[in-house]
Amino acid sequence: MRGTPRRCSMHYPVPENESARLASLLDLGLQDATGSPEFDAIANLAADVLECPMALISLIGESEQWFKARFGLDADVSPRELAFCNYTILDRQPLIVSDARKDARFRNNPLVVGEPNLVFYAGAPISIDGTHNLGTLCVLDTRPRRMSDLQMKRLRSLARAAEGLIAAYSSRRQAERARLSEQTKGQELTRVASLLDQITKLSGVGGWELELAPQKLTWTDETKRIHEVPPDFEPQLDGAIDFYAPEAQPLITRAMNDALHGGASWDLELPMVTAKGRQIWVRAAGGPTYKDGVMVSLIGAFQDISERKRTEARIRDSETAAHARTEELRTVLDNMEEGVSVFDADANLTIWNRKYIEIFGKPAGEVYQGVPFRRLLEREMDRGDFTGDIDKHLRELSDRLDRQVSVVCQLRTNSSRIINSTHAPLPGGGWVGTHSDVTDRVLEAERTEHASRHDALTGLPNRLAFNARMDAIRAENHASDRSLVLMLVDLDRFKEANDTFGHLVGDALLKGTADRLRACVRKGDLVARLGGDEFAIVIECDRRQALALAERIAGTVSQEMRRPFAIDGNRPAIGASIGFCVVPADDFEVDEIMTRADGALYKVKADGRGGYQVYDEALTEQASALRRQRTAVDAAVRLQNLELEFQPIYDLRSRRLCGAEALVRPAQRGVAGLCASELLRIAEETGTIDEIGSWILEESLREAAGWNADLSVSVDVSPRQLGTGRLHDRIRDLLEHLQFPAARLELEIPEGAFLSGDAGALGELHDIRALGARIVLDDFGSANASLACLRHFPFDKIKIDRSFVGLSATESHARAMIGALVTLATDLGMQTTAAGIATADCLRDIAALGCTFGQGRHLSRPLSARAFRKSSLPLRDVA
Repeated sequence: MRGTPRRCSMHYPVPENESARLASLLDLGLQDATGSPEFDAIANLAADVLECPMALISLIGESEQWFKARFGLDADVSPRELAFCNYTILDRQPLIVSDARKDARFRNNPLVVGEPNLVFYAGAPISIDGTHNLGTLCVLDTRPRRMSDLQMKRLRSLARAAEGLIAAYSSRRQAERARLSEQTKGQELTRVASLLDQITKLSGVGGWELELAPQKLTWTDETKRIHEVPPDFEPQLDGAIDFYAPEAQPLITRAMNDALHGGASWDLELPMVTAKGRQIWVRAAGGPTYKDGVMVSLIGAFQDISERKRTEARIRDSETAAHARTEELRTVLDNMEEGVSVFDADANLTIWNRKYIEIFGKPAGEVYQGVPFRRLLEREMDRGDFTGDIDKHLRELSDRLDRQVSVVCQLRTNSSRIINSTHAPLPGGGWVGTHSDVTDRVLEAERTEHASRHDALTGLPNRLAFNARMDAIRAENHASDRSLVLMLVDLDRFKEANDTFGHLVGDALLKGTADRLRACVRKGDLVARLGGDEFAIVIECDRRQALALAERIAGTVSQEMRRPFAIDGNRPAIGASIGFCVVPADDFEVDEIMTRADGALYKVKADGRGGYQVYDEALTEQASALRRQRTAVDAAVRLQNLELEFQPIYDLRSRRLCGAEALVRPAQRGVAGLCASELLRIAEETGTIDEIGSWILEESLREAAGWNADLSVSVDVSPRQLGTGRLHDRIRDLLEHLQFPAARLELEIPEGAFLSGDAGALGELHDIRALGARIVLDDFGSANASLACLRHFPFDKIKIDRSFVGLSATESHARAMIGALVTLATDLGMQTTAAGIATADCLRDIAALGCTFGQGRHLSRPLSARAFRKSSLPLRDVA
């Protein structure tokens, strides 16, 4: 029921059977403030047993709750909308609210925020039929607390006792009704009403009657429940006595004989064994009844008092066990992982354990019974374990403890230990302190925090720390005549070095760069790695100093200076592009100065890299254009808003079309007119190269499947697509799915994929070649280690870089180099393709030098897929 209550307009939950519940309550006639000794006794017992200052037996009416019994609370009735018990009556489970101030259901309740400032509540529902919860037995306190399993069990037991009283009240009410109609219901109803009325007067729990003539024993349902027998159990006198423990049977037998022969009543507490073998204690009370002066029956009542007897036994045993428990407490304290110290209302030490001495490193003789807390602090100050004002510390501690507020603090001792201490107030004054050595945990947290804000490779602050530092500088907003300089440093040719020499060399380059940047600035200046090969420097200085710093950084990082990078025998040729802006230190916007510095950096790169540039207004649009370009490319890749064009490739000997190279462009021409190589470069920078590469491959093969069977398709592959095996699997699946001959597929691979020596990349290329696809070395001759590539892989074809091809018509050395490359390729069993044939003279020279294939705008500009299909059927002579 608690999961699906209805809600009324007063914003408290209402049971689903509310109408029937109210009717049942009304039928009992209990909804008034009149108390009774029996109910009051249960409330008093609940407060005593559960150690709470307040206890109630509450009945929940339609708009009010009545206190049938109360202890510690000066009220008889309260509005229902304020009742915690609204939630308790939703089902048969008790409700525990450890701290109402933290519970969204009650934290704004006037009884919590105002008098009597209720904080703790524990209530068990009360029902006499198991269906309609009429109210609760609850205990309350003005301080937070928890209940043990034993206390929960006691609360339920007391609630059952209250149910018994209400059941008896119901029985008495029924008996009264029966008496009023006895003339029509007959003598039997009169006898039952009398029986129930007398049972109620005796105990109000469970009862029995022994009719004397003829002899007949009757048990109420509650009596059967206590004996744990079935509802249809028929009791017999001899068998009933057998339920009592052997030592109790003579006592009950004598009490009944005294009643039969002398008219005496009895009230005994006796041990019993239920039908299920459970040993309990009962209060058995009884006596004779008379009619017309003649004894006609014995009646009696039962109440299960097992819990009270156990409590009494514990109380009796407590004094004799006090000394033993003190020793047990000492043993427990000395085996705790936490240090414990207890101070009385005068701030003198009364209890402590060995861990307390160990954690604080207390010397012998410093800790003793009754030592003042002040003296302990003075000794810690002498050792350097406590710093600060002792008087102030004591005042603040006393003030918070007086307000019943726990005090939590952390201190670092002179021996570098970190200790967490919690001082919790005690009811009678004083406090108990718990102390934990959290050195390892705190240091690990500090290491984790440091790691979250620092780059793992270089140890520099990362982008998160950079943003926090910039926000902190912005928040200070202090008056200053100094200027703030934000400098962005981007490494030139880093990707080339990383691809050529491998990631280990690349990592070493980044670490070495970080060290050199740190050496260029002052101790308090910020040097951060924002990601990849991008660094940032934040420094307070003027424009002249900033220019000098940029000059120093460019020279320090550049390989042309006296200290070039030398890593494992390699000398990677890198430099630095630097863009920076200068703003007033007390008036700037973080996003704005980032944009300015980025614009200046973009200007340096656009001018050929290597150098530095200070921001001016003309750079803003250039930086914005670059960001728009990257954003547009990223969106085009994510949305597959791309299209392919095909650059025809011709056999220079037969002068006929033999295939085409697939080139990708954004479908929207407004993206700065990017060529295929620029788009792929930006895709690599934004991390979308795998996605776009997969799309290009699939669409190229799908289109080429409709070409003549002797036409091949060539697809560019980035080194970043290699090494994981995913490219091989993708090619294999596409060839199989499209039924495309592998021999018609050429993959153009840049030199960087081979010069890095990446075994994974080379292994994947061998696997792809094993499928039947042909591998082409792209842009051959564009780097300084091209010949080394030929040692690593048996290429099918070499594509000569357009930088050589374009010079072949005007420069003899270019023709000589192309001729040498063609001869080398032929000797190695490889074909050659000349890229960038732009003129008829160039075509003539390239063909004369023996190149196998050629492409370029003189032969054909890139064509749409549709245009290429038309040009390829029939084959076109390009002579």
